[in-house]
Amino acid sequence: MTLYSVTEWGKGGRLMGVIRVRLPRLRAERRLTQRQLAAMAGVRPDTISALERGETAGIRFDTLARLCEVLDCEPGDLFELEQDVHRVPVLGGPDEDDLVRHRLKESGRRVDGPSFVAELLKLAEVASSRTQRRRAAGE
Repeated sequence: MTLYSVTEWGKGGRLMGVIRVRLPRLRAERRLTQRQLAAMAGVRPDTISALERGETAGIRFDTLARLCEVLDCEPGDLFELEQDVHRVPVLGGPDEDDLVRHRLKESGRRVDGPSFVAELLKLAEVASSRTQRRRAAGE
């Protein structure tokens, strides 16, 4: 099945999900080649190929209607939405306080505003030292 990633805005962030295109399976169940389906639906074969490979950003309603007519199915039969339970938090939204509380409870090293710059400078110094050692070694 071909996968397309989607995001949906909702309360408390964006819900991530994947749209599965069932066109290859439906076509195979009806024992049709891509070329046969394209000819019967009045679309170009590369349109069918692109849909099945996931190399298209969308589908026109008239193309969808033609495919459904040829495959004797409903639009919902061609697609399946698999929602991911992971919600991306929206900063400034109602879940920001909970997110901050959760992050503060996590163990491990913390880098805050003032220490962030110091941490970046340390990383830059380490990278610079490595580069100088490589040059000195003739790499």
